[in-house]
Amino acid sequence: MSGRVRRAGVVVALVAAISSRGTIQAQTRTDVATLGNGDRITGEVRRLERGRLEFKTDDAGTLYLEWDKLASVVAARRVEVVTRDGRRFLGSLGPATARSIAVVSPQASMALPMSDVTLIRPIGRAFWSTLDGSIDAGFSYTRSSGVAQLNVNSDTISRKPASQSRLTASLTQTEKNDGSGRDDRGSLEASYLRYPWQRWFVSGAARFETNESLGLRLRSQVGGVVGPRLVNSNRAQLAVGAGVVVNDERGVDVAPTRNVEGIFIFRLSFYTYDRPKTNLDISAQYYPSLSNAGRQRLQLDAAVKREFWKDLFVSLNLYDTFDSRPPNAAADRNDVGIVVSIGWTY
Repeated sequence: MSGRVRRAGVVVALVAAISSRGTIQAQTRTDVATLGNGDRITGEVRRLERGRLEFKTDDAGTLYLEWDKLASVVAARRVEVVTRDGRRFLGSLGPATARSIAVVSPQASMALPMSDVTLIRPIGRAFWSTLDGSIDAGFSYTRSSGVAQLNVNSDTISRKPASQSRLTASLTQTEKNDGSGRDDRGSLEASYLRYPWQRWFVSGAARFETNESLGLRLRSQVGGVVGPRLVNSNRAQLAVGAGVVVNDERGVDVAPTRNVEGIFIFRLSFYTYDRPKTNLDISAQYYPSLSNAGRQRLQLDAAVKREFWKDLFVSLNLYDTFDSRPPNAAADRNDVGIVVSIGWTY
């Protein structure tokens, strides 16, 4: 009998713990988003980015609210707020006049027009909840040529106040029925970016890549870049930068070489947040060699993504890799590809 009592007591304790946890979670969702027509939604502010407020509710799940359709947002938790001109504020979101937010900190309260706010991110969340990213894959096969190709891309970002860490990967694997050789390419890049000033960023990155069509077995590269973010709005972002990189190249049938190069970057993102969501991302990296005069490299990547279901998208990817002096002089100097793929954002 005592055993049954003990077991019953354990069950009651577990139920009470689960219930209390649910109550605590419900109590934390006390943020309020007010729509333009005056309707109020209670929930939890997860993030404002690219013109959409991610707002989690108990009854309707996660909502994605267009920022320019909201009248006000109030949040009890501490958040980071970034404006289009690069200013950053830390604090909770208090009551404010229509189409503005009030960032409340122990020192002061700052009222900001909502049209100037481009990013809101809660502070102190668990590591996994700070991750954002996407993964997509595409496959093609042509029977007449006997060529099959698999393409996979992934992009993961972890954001913190005034900084972000990023891991990107890309793989294209090609199989030919006639055994005439492989034409694989791949890259892996880990980077860290920080905004020590209002508009300017400093970034460091390590990159590893291979491209058999350009006679490259492995290029290991590390470098740094500094530059301004010229545009930061709820519709677009534009950043440019310059720096220096060093690399170690292992070519096909040639001796390893080490190089010092300059680097110039151009990054543009344009997006619409009306359903279905559409993103355009363009990245260009130009490398003039400092140790091998006259050599130039260019890496261009562009992608158009269109959402066709919640968190699912179809993507058109373009890449162009150019090397005026590839490690193996007999190899191609240019590699261009277009891939259609299906992916998922998280």
